[in-house]
Amino acid sequence: MRKKPEYIFNKEIESKLTSFKIYLQKLGNGANTIRQKSNYAGYFLKWLETEHLQPEETRYNDLLSFIDYCKLEVDALSGVEGNSKRHINSKLRSIRNFYEYLKQFNPAIINPATNLNLKGIGQKLPSNIIDFKELENLYQSFESTTNREKRNKIILGILVYQGVTTEELHQLEPSHLKLKEGKIVVPGNRRRNSRTLELKPIQILELHEYLTEIRPTILKEITAPRPARKPTKINHPKIENQLFVSINGSENIKNSLLHMFKAIQKLNPEILHPKQIRASVITYWLKNHNLRQVQYMAGHKYVSSTERYQLNNLDSLQSKLEKLHPLNGAKSDY
Repeated sequence: MRKKPEYIFNKEIESKLTSFKIYLQKLGNGANTIRQKSNYAGYFLKWLETEHLQPEETRYNDLLSFIDYCKLEVDALSGVEGNSKRHINSKLRSIRNFYEYLKQFNPAIINPATNLNLKGIGQKLPSNIIDFKELENLYQSFESTTNREKRNKIILGILVYQGVTTEELHQLEPSHLKLKEGKIVVPGNRRRNSRTLELKPIQILELHEYLTEIRPTILKEITAPRPARKPTKINHPKIENQLFVSINGSENIKNSLLHMFKAIQKLNPEILHPKQIRASVITYWLKNHNLRQVQYMAGHKYVSSTERYQLNNLDSLQSKLEKLHPLNGAKSDY
């Protein structure tokens, strides 16, 4: 992939970025994140050179000048002028990470990007919210005859009743099920907190059958000759630790979810993807639990993430108020 001109650096900057990348890797950052953060840190170091500044000399006011520079810059490839606030904040986060890396060698160095963020970035609100009764009807009417369909219905149940993400579905292991207690442990990651959630009685019965009969059969059949295309190499230790596995032995259940949602859309064309189900579930939870409870149930690290979903309830309330307003012809009960 061809680098943008602003991310092409001299040997001195590249040398600094090499050890920064190793630092990020040790922190557990993925390849794409490391590439982006090193590009943004290099972009900042390149700007420091033009301003004849050293990183250890840079202060808060210098960062304000850097932000102004980002706002005025014209993209050499697209010709678009100015970075968005979101883009600038990403650069500032990378700069903070770079100074945290520098502190390993110079603990006295000041991080000028600490607590520096551009405000006023609007977050996209959850949309296409489905009424929870419709989700329950979908779950109850979902056909489950074959092992594949039974597995898919259990996945659908966890989406509807526990509101998990697809990433969390991949992380679930058999040990996360506490069927005697009627609970499931959803593991955390860098973006979400772990939590322990209640299972519905019908889920407990289905999950017991899945663990004792369906899943062992699927794992056994994975190695049997099949006409369908299979991964060239099956990672048996990996899939044996996963709660949900592809019928064809893939570690990734993305295709399984894709086929599952094609079946779902035949039952309810309005339900398009797992994110929509999760948004609908969180919106429903907010009608029945307080904000902090829902924050925990959803695994949100920040309460602001949960507050976004309150707007869906406000819109619903506003619609009801408009119907009852005297000017809209509603009769009064006085």
